Amino acid sequence: MKKTLTFFTTTAVMLLLFCMSAPPTFAGGADTGRLEDTVRMLLEQNRELMKQNRELSKRLQDIEQEMSRMKEGAAPRAPEGAPESQEETAPWYSHISIGGGATGVLQASANNSDNTPDAGDKADMAYTVDLNVESDFDSYGKFHIHIEGGDGEGMNDDVPSFSVPNYDAYATWNNNNQADLTFSEAFYENSFMDGMISLDLGKMDISVLFDENEAAGDETTQFLSNIFVKSMGVVIPEAGGFYCPAFMVTVSPADILEFRLVGAAVDDNEEDHTWENIFSNDFVAAQINFRPLLLNRQGNYRFYAWNDSRRYMKVDDLPGASGRYGEGSNALTGWGFSFDQEIADGISAFARYSWKESGLARWNPDDNQWDIIPLNQAYSLGLNISGMLWNRGDDGMGLAFGQTLLSDDFEDAQTNSADEKYVEAYYRYAMGRHLALTADFQWIQNAGGTRDADDVYLFGLRSQIDF
Repeated sequence: MKKTLTFFTTTAVMLLLFCMSAPPTFAGGADTGRLEDTVRMLLEQNRELMKQNRELSKRLQDIEQEMSRMKEGAAPRAPEGAPESQEETAPWYSHISIGGGATGVLQASANNSDNTPDAGDKADMAYTVDLNVESDFDSYGKFHIHIEGGDGEGMNDDVPSFSVPNYDAYATWNNNNQADLTFSEAFYENSFMDGMISLDLGKMDISVLFDENEAAGDETTQFLSNIFVKSMGVVIPEAGGFYCPAFMVTVSPADILEFRLVGAAVDDNEEDHTWENIFSNDFVAAQINFRPLLLNRQGNYRFYAWNDSRRYMKVDDLPGASGRYGEGSNALTGWGFSFDQEIADGISAFARYSWKESGLARWNPDDNQWDIIPLNQAYSLGLNISGMLWNRGDDGMGLAFGQTLLSDDFEDAQTNSADEKYVEAYYRYAMGRHLALTADFQWIQNAGGTRDADDVYLFGLRSQIDF
């Protein structure tokens, strides 16, 4: 634009000089008057063009300055009287999200009557209801509340296996033997350094804070048996009711790497409550997760170690024990890994292994005695297959095998003992976005670590409603 205006101005000046330097034959008389008029007109036009050129140059300069501010991210000034931010005008409920689900499980046993004569072959049902509420405080973090209720133990109290066949069952009975809703979790969460570090603090379910697995880690949509969901409850002793005062610190320095530290108060003996003397007995776990892309397919390779400082007693000291929880003075330690890897479109494989030290006994408050810990190892492996392979993307199926390995002390104390073996297969059929039905089959050999136990067959149907 500047070049165009300069061209016009230069042309006018050159024309003026040409006219002023015209030969004398054009001077004098009428021709001289017309020439003077022409010169005056050209001079006037030149002044007008120079004025327009200055105005356009100023406008162009203003535009360039505005574009420079936009590139630097300078926010435009809000009109006077306008609200300072959208946050101040957003309604309070826009910071709250609510979701939940209901799970029902019907299971029936076959060939179990000789293992548990009082129960025999039967069918049981259990259900749970979950409600999750999250409040977002923007840069100040989030607060989570998990409200839960349920009734029925399913086949868990009828099959004498170390891994319970329905890991979802959770009865929240009150003193009147009625199912109540309970605040299972209430914790604060925040992240720092652009999400590289996160902190969770409050009442939490420590069983889900480590040993996760994308292919085998959700009893409401995947496998039902405990051994295929997590090691806690099989090899790792559970805290009373799962839910404890706890914290979790997660550090993710890169997409491929994550570190996690978990701490919880787990004193659940016959005298104290979990929330009493919360620093006297603790549970600590540390985990590292490698998340590589192998052949451009996502995987998770988690390794963890844990220490449980609840009072355990050495098996060698049992003969002289008088039968009190306070006599225990040993901690229990262990380690494990949990792998999941996509191996093809819609197909993921998993493997899980856990180990703990043997030679210890755990206090049993129900029988008021010390019991030798029966297991010191467990492993499982299997496949999770998405229905996308047959054009039903929300469907899924799985097949898994697992085994619990008895400790030497338990085998020495028992006759005719043997390691338990488990097989589970399921198919989940999605009936829309919010409802799914799952057919489930389980086979258990050497239930309770007894070689003479009959093989147990479990047939189940699970319903899952999400909202």
